[in-house]
Amino acid sequence: MKRKNTLLKKIVILFLCLVFPLIIVWFFTLRYSNQILRQQVLSSIDSNNTTYISHLNNSLYTIYGSGFTLVRQSNLQTFSNGFSGLSTYGRSTQINLLREELSAIALSLPFCQSAHIFFENLGVMYNSDGYQLGSFTSITEEECETLKKISQETGAFHYYQNPLTGQEELACCLMPFSNASYGLIFVLSVSDLQSYMENNSSYENEYYLFTIGTQFSLTDMGKDMEEELQDMQERSAESDSTFPCEVITLDGIDYYAFVYEMPDISFQYVRLIPTADIISAASITPVLHLLFLMLISVACIVFFVEIYRLVHRPLVQLINAFREVEKGNFKVQIDNMNSPDFAYLYHAFNEMTKKLNQLIEKDYTQKLLLQKAELKQLQAQINPHFLYNSFFMLQRMIQTENIEDAQNIANALGLYFRYLTRNSMDHVTLAEEYEHAKNYAYIQGLLFTGRIRIDFEQLPDGFESIVVPKLILQPILENAFNYGLANKIKDGICQVRFQASGDLLRIDIEDNGEELTAQKLQQLTQNLLAVQESGSDLEMSGILNIQRRLIIFSNTHDSLHVSRSSLGGLKVSITLDKKIKGDLTNETTDRR
Repeated sequence: MKRKNTLLKKIVILFLCLVFPLIIVWFFTLRYSNQILRQQVLSSIDSNNTTYISHLNNSLYTIYGSGFTLVRQSNLQTFSNGFSGLSTYGRSTQINLLREELSAIALSLPFCQSAHIFFENLGVMYNSDGYQLGSFTSITEEECETLKKISQETGAFHYYQNPLTGQEELACCLMPFSNASYGLIFVLSVSDLQSYMENNSSYENEYYLFTIGTQFSLTDMGKDMEEELQDMQERSAESDSTFPCEVITLDGIDYYAFVYEMPDISFQYVRLIPTADIISAASITPVLHLLFLMLISVACIVFFVEIYRLVHRPLVQLINAFREVEKGNFKVQIDNMNSPDFAYLYHAFNEMTKKLNQLIEKDYTQKLLLQKAELKQLQAQINPHFLYNSFFMLQRMIQTENIEDAQNIANALGLYFRYLTRNSMDHVTLAEEYEHAKNYAYIQGLLFTGRIRIDFEQLPDGFESIVVPKLILQPILENAFNYGLANKIKDGICQVRFQASGDLLRIDIEDNGEELTAQKLQQLTQNLLAVQESGSDLEMSGILNIQRRLIIFSNTHDSLHVSRSSLGGLKVSITLDKKIKGDLTNETTDRR
């Protein structure tokens, strides 16, 4: 009887159940995301337009407000009455002050090209600096009536033909009251307005229309398009669209039309952007295609992982057991014998791990610790600033012919570098380590002369010959100089003290630095606790390296502690046990 391949059917069904929902979700996500993103792009354009036009509205309103304030000044009434009561000098002074005020306002107001005040009784118009007709111009009664008529029209800004120059001008014309004999004119720069409108264009084929009242307009579109906009405005008023604009068709091209009106100044701004440009900018189809590809890839991975689980589960269990062995766990055993085909292999594996565990339990653990100690050993990393400063100090001594001190520092540096470069040494006697630390402190003391006092207690008797890991004192001193006392200008203190109790010796290294915050101390304590775990991936340098090497050397976690010193800085305490016997056989005599 032929056996049905039910496993294959399950695999195919599983694959289809994973892939088809992803495809359906992809299509719906693509459509929805494009709609949302397009709406966000339109909202962003609308927000930018609103800000841009609001700035223009504020600028024009500032011009109107400044003119309204100026035209109501009391001294202008004196001007209009022919300077009654003023001498010739006083009259000239007042005229100059008025012209200076006009010039200052014209320069300070945005979009303002020139400023003018006309007086009907005097038959003159005073102008701001740089005007083509000069600082003042005589005007006829007819010209004055024309200017007064324009000023009396409704609206803040007017587009008219200047009776003096014959040029078309856009200006803010104001009079203090309807029958006044004088008025104020602020002429706007049409070119500046046009540049301002064009600066808001960011799409290649977009258009704009800017109008003030019914006579003045700025646009970069054709006349036919401008007329068609009237129909668009009616449709926009009736539309209930959630978009910040309306879609219209001009010359066979669809546009998003953004319309803004400012009733205070009576101007309107229309911005037309092709819908094709917006859709192209808002399209995220390539991104979603990539996302869909990633989802399909994940689906395939899940599919093959599931096949792997169904077909090769016994082998996976064996591989996982080998991975445990690779991690160093030689006590792992495979207890699940449900697969007869792999039972013999599981049994052989269990026997192998038992024998391996018996053979290497003693020797391997010891060698592993030694290997870790060797890998984690703090190498002689010479601080470049210490090196430079030491040799610069030596140079100064030689230049000043301070031969004795120069010899002392040269000898100290020689001893320092010789100790660091003896790479064959893993362990040294405490006396050697102590002398090296004193030598290093002596050099640093010279570098910090007048700033830091270094106090070394005498090494207690009976502890000189105990074996310790190399470089456990000097890095702590280096840490104190580089971080704790680096900013001390004076009265710095670094102390090394010993406290013996039976076979135990505690070494306290502390300073009075002010850089150690409670947060830094807490972080250092946490790092030291983390280093106690052999699997910690913290970088083994400085105090952390010393902590780890002391743990490996003494097989105890209580060898190094940090706390706040009574002096105010960091206090590092190292506890050594005389009963722990180190190995000095790796030393080679340095006879250089």
